[in-house]
Formats: sequence, structure tokens, C-alpha cells
Amino acid sequence: MAAPSAPARLNDMQTRIRDLLAGADKPLSAYDVIDALRGQGRLAPPTVYRALQKLIDEGLAHRLETRNAYVACHTACGDGPVHAHRAGFMICRACGRAEEFSDAEVEVLLARTAARQNFAFERVAIEIQGLCADCAAIA
Repeated sequence: MAAPSAPARLNDMQTRIRDLLAGADKPLSAYDVIDALRGQGRLAPPTVYRALQKLIDEGLAHRLETRNAYVACHTACGDGPVHAHRAGFMICRACGRAEEFSDAEVEVLLARTAARQNFAFERVAIEIQGLCADCAAIA
């Protein structure tokens, strides 16, 4: 999948990290990012974490809570801090791939459930662990 063109609001480092995430076949930790970009100059973890947070803030990446890893947003919302969708992920425990999904019905259910409890949610993390079709066929 080709990476989208860099928005003017991203600096060079953020663009390189966004492109790296977009081309990765599985979620990457901040240290995976540092290792992958090692030949492009010295990178300190705080620099990478700031760049990753900027990508999340711009709607261009997601953080997988259970893996402490990052993936590019494949729905290319780019709507800024409030994403146009609440992404969920199906994460394969065998190969590590993460497939992003978004479902309006799930969003409505979550909003309705929170409203019934008078709860104003700010962030939702849906991560389903299991086996992808390829790994399930081998198992």
C-alpha cells in the first residue's frame, strides 16, 4: 500500500515515521522505528515518541494498547485529534498482523451504553486477539 502524501503539518521525521508505519506488515514499537531508521541519523526515544504522538493527533496513526506498538491509520481520516471513526483492531497472536476495522453500529452501541451510564468517554480501545485467516488455516 502506498503511503499518502505528507500533509504540510508534518516535519521530515514525522513523515518518515508515517511512511515506515504505512509500509510495515505488523505493528511497530518505538524501538522498532528507531532500529528501522538507524541509518538516517541518531534518533532518541523521546523524539520518536513525540513524532508518533503527532501522527496519532493528526489521525494518521493508532497506538495498540495491548502491544505498546503503532500502526498507520488505513482509513486515512486525517481529521485531527478527534478521529472520524473509533478504530478497532483484530490482532493475530501468531504472526502479529493487526487489521483495522471501524463499524458505525459498534460506535452507536458504545455511545448508547456510555449515555445510559451518564459516562462521557474520551477514548475507546477495541483490540481483539486471535488468529488471522492465514494462521488459523495452518493451526
